[in-house]
Amino acid sequence: MHADGCERRMGTVHSDHDLVVLLSGAGLTAPERVLDDPDVIEWRGARAHVYQAG
Repeated sequence: MHADGCERRMGTVHSDHDLVVLLSGAGLTAPERVLDDPDVIEWRGARAHVYQAG
């Protein structure tokens, strides 16, 4: 998460559901609507919606 010029790790997710729960807990309204919005979510290490053990 980027806020006030700082980057903060919020946690690790293993599914879209986990990500929605994390974003909701961070105060984002309707987080399921932003999963494909590159202005909100930056997917790293794999394509969007691909979760791998690493």
